[in-house]
Parts: sequence; structure tokens; C-alpha cells
Amino acid sequence: MRNGKMVPRTVFDHPFTQFLFYGIIATIPFYRWRQLPGPEFLKVDWLLFGLLFVLVAPYLLMMKTAPRRLKSNLWLPLSLFLLSNFVAYLVSPYPDQAWSGMMLLLQGTLFMLFTMLMVSVRGFESSLLWTLGLSMGLGALMSCLGYFGGIELFNQAGEERAYGGTISSNNMALMCVFTLPITVFWAVYSKTVKMRLFGMTLAALMALGVVSTVSRGGFLSLVIVSALLAYQYKGHFKPKHLGLLVAIVGISAVVAVSIIPKDFFIRQASLVTEGTQDKSLDRRSSYVTVAVDAIEQRPIIGWGTDTFKKLWINSLETRWFDMEERPAHNTYLEVTVGSGIVGLGFFLFLLLRTFFNYHNSQKTLLSHGLEREAHLVGSFKLGLVAVGIYFLIKSGLEHKYFLMVIPLSEIAVRYARQKVAEATQRNDAVS
Repeated sequence: MRNGKMVPRTVFDHPFTQFLFYGIIATIPFYRWRQLPGPEFLKVDWLLFGLLFVLVAPYLLMMKTAPRRLKSNLWLPLSLFLLSNFVAYLVSPYPDQAWSGMMLLLQGTLFMLFTMLMVSVRGFESSLLWTLGLSMGLGALMSCLGYFGGIELFNQAGEERAYGGTISSNNMALMCVFTLPITVFWAVYSKTVKMRLFGMTLAALMALGVVSTVSRGGFLSLVIVSALLAYQYKGHFKPKHLGLLVAIVGISAVVAVSIIPKDFFIRQASLVTEGTQDKSLDRRSSYVTVAVDAIEQRPIIGWGTDTFKKLWINSLETRWFDMEERPAHNTYLEVTVGSGIVGLGFFLFLLLRTFFNYHNSQKTLLSHGLEREAHLVGSFKLGLVAVGIYFLIKSGLEHKYFLMVIPLSEIAVRYARQKVAEATQRNDAVS
């Protein structure tokens, strides 16, 4: 129902295709267990997407015009970014690796397209929240059981760092910080006490999930996003509640210090402690050296998508570490090496347009007194901020949370437009 009229259901909104799409989203925190016995393509998420594609693609081909859901201001920066990477591939000294990287970008673009098609305005405020909250709640619980409970299945081999069902500790940290604003939204705006407590429990799991990874970048991201969350919800803290808030924060800090192992604080302190010997930090410094040298040699067009690993293995610096291909552990450097300053410019253009899609939608909703809806959009905007911080410590162009949060900004625009229209219609009816 829209503006009093019944809207025909399309294949995008059919319960079965919705189940397939949100099933893909639900598998993201469980990378280690998505592979089925047999060939590599037998992965749970690949099979779900394959079936979804078979059902949706014929419908798209039969349509005379592109669906309105695909109309977006994101296609220009994304197309320019893809074009810059294709040009870099054409002149790359590592054509096979550059082509492989291009295929990953195209796969990611396809995932963005399907996200734009499958997430409706209604799904944006219901199915998506449930899927992200529950799947990451389980993932964070596994990580906590590994770190605090000593269950080795959920810990990285040979390390006192947990990662649940994901591919790495840093990956788990990103997803916890990404989901934290959504769980806080639940805790603040749920209609029942039980659901608010459930949201608070999930939020606590997200914070402890970050701690369980012992990720320095993840902890920094948690601090920044938590501060932005406090600012976003500052209107909910009345002066008479300030004492209670301080008490809760104080008690939480005491409990955290008492249950968090000392090695967590030692690892975090290594970021600012002079003279600390840390092979991981030394290697990251070497990544920057190799990346800067590569950029100086090909500053405009770059070496081709995902070719940093080839430059690394052929560099002098790699001799001080394990002789194996590695990514740059910094997405912005990875992009600049791959597609030059031109590609980086288009990439930042895409990120900024995404950010302002969220930001402007949030402002529009607030200007019409729709605070709850504005804070929901703000939750995904903070998710984008979490991804941006993660990109400083990892190479993650193929991460599904990144590929999801970009097109979701277009859904946020539609969401704001529809909610404002509904509010205006209600006001007109009353007057």
C-alpha cells in the first residue's frame, strides 16, 4: 500500500526471493562454514545468490525499462571507478592479476545492484535490521566464547585472538562496530521492554566482540563510533538522567576492566608506546613503503586492480618477513596502487556521495520531526564510517558489508522520501 493505492508485488518482494537475499546477508559473519563439501563453488552464499539470480534475471530481461529501484546517483562515481580500473588493467604489467581484480569488482557491483533491488523501504526498517542483528549477535557471541570462554574453535590458531566464524579478527571487529549502531537503535526505539533489553544485550555483545578480537584498529573504530553514537542520541539524555548515565558508564568500565585480560590492554597500548617491538606494525610500515614507491612510479593510472600483492612479493622489504603475497592492509593505498590517483579520486567520490545520501536523508527526516526514522538512517551512516576506518587497516573492497552499505544509501533516500510523504499526508488529513 502506497499513498492509499495497492502496489502490485514484484519478484523482488516475493517471500522466497526475499528469503534468498537475506539468507546471503545472514551468512556473512560465518565465512569459515559457508563452504560445502565438493568443488569451490559449492558455497552456501554462492548457491543462494545463484538461485536468486536465476529467478530475478529473466524478470529484468523482460522489463522494457530498468526498474525504478535502480535509479541512483551512485552509478556515476561507481562507473568512473570501474572504468579507471579497466584502463589500469589494459596497461598493467600483471594482466592476469589485474583481470582477476577486475572480476572481483564486477562481482561486487552485481551484489550492489541486487541489494538495491531486493531491499525495499519496508525491509530497510525491518527484515534488514533483524538479519544483521541476529546474525552478528550469534557471530559476536561465538567470538566472545572463544576469547573469554577459551573455546579454541572460535580463536585464531596459535593466537589469543578470537574471530568467531569470520575470516580474521579484524574482520570480526569491523562487523561488530558496523552493527553496533543498529543494536543501539533497537535498544532506544523498541516498543517493549523485552525488545529494548534484547537490543541492549546485542549492543553489549558487539562491544565485547570487538574486545575479543584484540584488534587495535577495531578498538579505535569502536571508540570513534561510540562517541558519534553518543552525539547522535544526545537529545535522549536529559539533565536529570546525567547522574544515572555516569553511574552506568562507571560500573560498565569497572566490569570491563575486571573481565578483560591484561594482554588486550598491552596490545592497545603498543600503538602509542615508543620502542615497542611488534612484527605486525613493522610489516604494515613496510607495506606503506612498497605502496608509496609503486605510486611514485605510476601515479596516474596505477598498476592494475589488486596488484599490490605482486609488487610486495617482488620487493626487497618482503625478505624481512614471510615470503608470500600479501595485500596492502589499507584499502586507500590498495586503490591508489591499483588505479592511480585517478582511481582513488573516483573511489572517494563514491564514498562521499554515499555519505551525503545518508546525511541528507537524515537531515530531511529530522526537519520533519521524524526522529526515530532519522536515527535509523544515522545508524547506517555510522556503519559507513566504521567501514571507512576499517579501510585504514585492511584491504576490503570485496567485503560484503561495504558492498551492502553503498547501495543502502540509495534505499535511505527512498526511505526518507516515503516517510516524509506519509507524514505530510497524515498532517493534511488532520488539518
